[in-house]
Amino acid sequence: MGVGDTNPSNLQVVFVLGGPGAGKGTQCGRLAQDYHLEHLSLGDVLRKERDTPGSEHGELIARNMEQGRIGPMEVTVSLLKKAILAATIQTDSRLFLIDGFPRKMDQLLLFEDTVCAATCAVYLDASSEDRRRRLVNRGVVDGRQDDTNDIIQKRFVTFEETCVKVIRHLECEGRIEQVQGDGDIDEVYMATQEALKTRLGDALTRRKPVAKSAISDML
Repeated sequence: MGVGDTNPSNLQVVFVLGGPGAGKGTQCGRLAQDYHLEHLSLGDVLRKERDTPGSEHGELIARNMEQGRIGPMEVTVSLLKKAILAATIQTDSRLFLIDGFPRKMDQLLLFEDTVCAATCAVYLDASSEDRRRRLVNRGVVDGRQDDTNDIIQKRFVTFEETCVKVIRHLECEGRIEQVQGDGDIDEVYMATQEALKTRLGDALTRRKPVAKSAISDML
């Protein structure tokens, strides 16, 4: 079964996994700028639904995020399906990076049963010390409600108890590309690009750079 009227055989999905603060959003954001693909962040999708007035799931999502917990898989997968369908209609995209998902085995199984099978997953492996430092800094700069010390610790525990099982499962199936996530952002980006090129081949195409004159016209 595919997403809405979209043929799942025409979709390619890459999961981008890693512990909280591993740099998933940073790397995906750069990839979306440089390549013809769409980036969906599970965290952003959930926060958008949480903050939508009158949302059926807003309060439930808020409670789960405060506890660093993963919400019901049906809600999570449903929201991602909705976001993918919207992107395919708006941009005609067929290649998606989904960061921060799946976080549990049941989410993986439901997504691949009702949306499409993922081509692979990129695992950004960064130390807990480095990840904690990034999250604390992000909480100060961005004011993220889920980047407090207490919630960060709960998210770390949740990752170790649930998401690591997903990573091991995909690794056993030969669908994991592991990238060292510590250190220089540019070096991590180069390694992430190479990992995707290995898996996606010609399906990964660069966007044309915007000419300086075109940028000036937009200002």
